[in-house]
Amino acid sequence: MTAVDAGTRVLAGALDSLSIHTIVLDGSGRCSQVSPYAETLLADSTVLTIRQNRLRRSQSSRAVADCRCAGGPIEIDQDLQPCIDCVTRSASARDLGSSACSISVSGDRGLVLHLRLSSIPSNADETSFAAAAILVIESQTLTNSAELLPDVAVLLTAAEREVATELLSGRRPAEIALRRSVSIGTIRSQIKRIYAKLEVSGFVEFIARARR
Repeated sequence: MTAVDAGTRVLAGALDSLSIHTIVLDGSGRCSQVSPYAETLLADSTVLTIRQNRLRRSQSSRAVADCRCAGGPIEIDQDLQPCIDCVTRSASARDLGSSACSISVSGDRGLVLHLRLSSIPSNADETSFAAAAILVIESQTLTNSAELLPDVAVLLTAAEREVATELLSGRRPAEIALRRSVSIGTIRSQIKRIYAKLEVSGFVEFIARARR
């Protein structure tokens, strides 16, 4: 085993201990390590798979990325490489503006996978570590009546997506707070952030902007 392989495996092992769905990408955007949790998720997924060590979505799915390079949400192609390449290249170039990316992949029956890509900055003098980026997969299943548009979901954090989905389902802030075991103040703050990110002024505009 080379020093490169050893370093990547150490990183993958540390992420596995956190029980999250993670994939380590090398400088070419290939999947060099896939956590057991991610393997299980992808094995059962109808929207995302790994082919020839590259992450691809199904033909029937749709992928939208919150692209910093493009200045907003854009639809991306089937192999997801434009965004992956942008982030993995920034690891060596130390381009902080492209060091992270969010991708929302939606498929049939309300299944949505949210991908969070983050680059791993490298030192030009250190060649013993090949990992260029980490991808974390968050899975969410929504009912058709409360499904966020992909280009909306990709702009929100996991917690904000859950609150936004509750709002679409017709629940009031007090009910959402009770269901999530948090204060109503916390929920109101999250709703304000959701409105700000979507550039809407209130609930009616939010519904028009967010619902599929």
